[in-house]
Amino acid sequence: MKSILLISTSLSKESISANLIKFVNSQLKKENVKSKIIDLREFNIPFCDGRSINEYDSNIQSLFNDLKNIDYIIFGFPIYCYSISGVLKNFLDIFSLAMRNKRFGVCASAGSKMSYLAISDLFKIMKFQSHAKGVMPTVLVNRSDFQNDIPNEEIKKLINEMLSSLLK
Repeated sequence: MKSILLISTSLSKESISANLIKFVNSQLKKENVKSKIIDLREFNIPFCDGRSINEYDSNIQSLFNDLKNIDYIIFGFPIYCYSISGVLKNFLDIFSLAMRNKRFGVCASAGSKMSYLAISDLFKIMKFQSHAKGVMPTVLVNRSDFQNDIPNEEIKKLINEMLSSLLK
């Protein structure tokens, strides 16, 4: 059975992208897809400084191996200043080799729909650094797309299209 790792990269306690990732995971569970969420609020990931993965602590090495052994990735992240966050960039710098040749989907949140081009930053990094393949459509939300942490019907449709494309 194929497995998906959902990576929630927001450090905010009231994160829209983390809520989105939880919802996507619940959809995967309904479809009996093996999935797991990695919430970076629960990890102490040091700044990347160019050392080998073997020189990081056992928690980082374990996460590296988790990434290496899954089939698909879904990134959940906030968009800040029209780009990916520093937390996500640092994560990519450390773990890019573990994500080599993986397929990935995107669930991002932003203050407005005008931030959609920030997603291309992630696609470029993953393509050139990890030789990974991003799928379309991507899911971009803002606070108005939710009611009680549940996305509206338009977003649910986008999520299903993204998951379908990812799991092809």
